[in-house]
Amino acid sequence: MTDFCVIGSGPSAVAAAVALTQRGLGVTMVDAGHSLEDSRRSVVDRMASQKPEEWEASDLAKLKEGVEASASGIPLKRLYGSKFPFADEGTGFTLRESLVGARPSFARGGLSNVWGAGMLPFHSEDIADWPFDAEDLEPGYRAVLGFIPHQPIQPSRQGAEFLRDAERSREALARDGITVSQAQLAVDGSRCERCGLCLYGCPYGLIYNSLSTVRELQVLPKFRYEPGFVVERLVEEDSHVRVVGQGREMLAARVLLGAGVIPSTAILLGSLGDFSVPVRALDSLYFLFPLLRFQAVSHLEQEQLHTLAQAFILMRDPDVCDSLVHFSVYGYNDLMVPSLVAASGVAGKLLASRMLVCGGYLHSRISPGFEIAVTPGADGRGYRVLLEGESLASARATARKAVWRLMRQSYRLGAVALAPAIRFGQPGRGFHSGGTFPMHRERVRHTSDIEGRPFGFERVHLVDSSCLPSIPATTITLPVMANAWRIANLAADRA
Repeated sequence: MTDFCVIGSGPSAVAAAVALTQRGLGVTMVDAGHSLEDSRRSVVDRMASQKPEEWEASDLAKLKEGVEASASGIPLKRLYGSKFPFADEGTGFTLRESLVGARPSFARGGLSNVWGAGMLPFHSEDIADWPFDAEDLEPGYRAVLGFIPHQPIQPSRQGAEFLRDAERSREALARDGITVSQAQLAVDGSRCERCGLCLYGCPYGLIYNSLSTVRELQVLPKFRYEPGFVVERLVEEDSHVRVVGQGREMLAARVLLGAGVIPSTAILLGSLGDFSVPVRALDSLYFLFPLLRFQAVSHLEQEQLHTLAQAFILMRDPDVCDSLVHFSVYGYNDLMVPSLVAASGVAGKLLASRMLVCGGYLHSRISPGFEIAVTPGADGRGYRVLLEGESLASARATARKAVWRLMRQSYRLGAVALAPAIRFGQPGRGFHSGGTFPMHRERVRHTSDIEGRPFGFERVHLVDSSCLPSIPATTITLPVMANAWRIANLAADRA
């Protein structure tokens, strides 16, 4: 029997495992563990050993396969051209969705394979209704930033000029509730080659992936990683938990569940026997629109740059909503910009050299969510998971209002927000979702306590976004990891 079983290998599971190993406890991490195909891995390894100017055109094309943008939008993100981050073959989980953009990941590293690397804490005002103080996350923030790379990375010319214009108007923007800063990213910026492949996957592995931390943990004598273990249910028995998978079982004194909002919710509903009983997932609405710079930047296609977010904009305007609105500002890239250009027709092609792309998010209080329900899978193996999205109508109005407010700052930002070109993702499309078993002061069915223990369990601790009471608009990964670190330490106190 292991001291602790950690389910999953994404950011929350890894943060919990780090906290436990730092306290000298035995940890077994179990994971579905899908990984990159060998044929693509060989291409990535070859490119990683070369400078960008040495890359073969065929290798570059291989890494970009399957993610061509069009006027209808940007397809589900891949890594190095592979669909493995969202593949569900062999898991026993089958998904049926209606008007929902969320997808589970059964990959080693979870959604950190395809994330945007943004690293902001939640603002205390936006989590004031949580059942513990915002300050309780501070030790977790410090711990996570202690093992995740976050060196500054040089902005593109577009990004640098945008940040300079915003800095000149910093005080005036602040009076209107707007702050602009260089994007804080989980990237080893000191070694960046600025090859422009960030949105397809960094060949040099400089964007943080939680699998890198798993590999570091594997050298510890009390840590074990077991891929190919797809957990289906959890059964508490006296002084331990029986972790039941497909033909495999494990006993653990305690379990930390961090498989991601859809798999974790399915495992808990199935373990409770709550089949066909929907729970509501919270979401931070994602929307996309162009920012048109007054000044063009020439020869963008030839510039050496990174294509992650260049800047973050935070808006606190009570005339828009009572919570922060977050915008991630991207410079020119050959994924997002062509999609908006295609949607804008001839005018878009003429203005591409001036175009920035803004990805906006709203707090879950004013965003549509989606329902998750499960039934037993075929032959009693795995689960059928049904996702049902809610209406976007009211949230769309708030998002449009926020973009029009930003448009009024055009002179100060040196760029105009093209509000008529706004496009909305379905609930879950921004992958800022959770809250199916939210932490609550009084534990009732389909909630958790402040230690992440779902109602009905004493030795199971939920550590991913499924236990969050709300989803603020700012980036989600750092706070989720900090909360997982906090919960893991509380669980360790009970060991």
